[in-house]
Amino acid sequence: MRILAVSGPHPLLAEFHADVLTPSFPPSELGPLDELDGAHVRLALDDDGRVLGGAVGDWDPELRVMLLGYLALRPGIRGGGIGGALLDDTLAAWRTEHDPCLVLAEVEDPAAHAGAVAEHGDPAARLRFYRKRGARALDIPYFQPALSPETGRVPGLFLMVLHAAAEFRAGEDAVPSAPVRSFMEGYFLETEGTVPTDPEARALWDALAGPTVALL
Repeated sequence: MRILAVSGPHPLLAEFHADVLTPSFPPSELGPLDELDGAHVRLALDDDGRVLGGAVGDWDPELRVMLLGYLALRPGIRGGGIGGALLDDTLAAWRTEHDPCLVLAEVEDPAAHAGAVAEHGDPAARLRFYRKRGARALDIPYFQPALSPETGRVPGLFLMVLHAAAEFRAGEDAVPSAPVRSFMEGYFLETEGTVPTDPEARALWDALAGPTVALL
């Protein structure tokens, strides 16, 4: 396996989107192919150049926050260590390129997504995968903003911290709320066109209103 860093249009992105991302995520959690052109993508390839999997990051240089939007493998090869190697390589690369930084990831809460096991993978196994590598969830009522008006929001997610440089830590069990809130405001503006004030969103803003937010 070799890992290829892609930033901008690339012919392998269509294969990655069709053969890896589409089988791995429901439509409500997956953006269109052209969104990959502006993302930080790292593709795992076999010796023949076939895409085995990939990681997709959205970088905010002003806030120094990276969202790992997707980490997925081609169906049939999960559990063989490729995902762990890909994540380790991706985090190491992002720390080198962008440190100091905060790396976040959206991960399904198994209690809310138990029905997704057969079609899009096992949420409980996915959560164990991230926790095994030290990821911790923020203590907030998180949901994914609506990627399009047709799909709507995705409830029942954890927003997890995969990496936090020293300036993004408030002790061992918390991070500053301000960069997380600013990141979420930008996320909503990009996806929904506004910073929402509905009850679901207010609960999220209330959880981020203090100086810090706890890590679970």
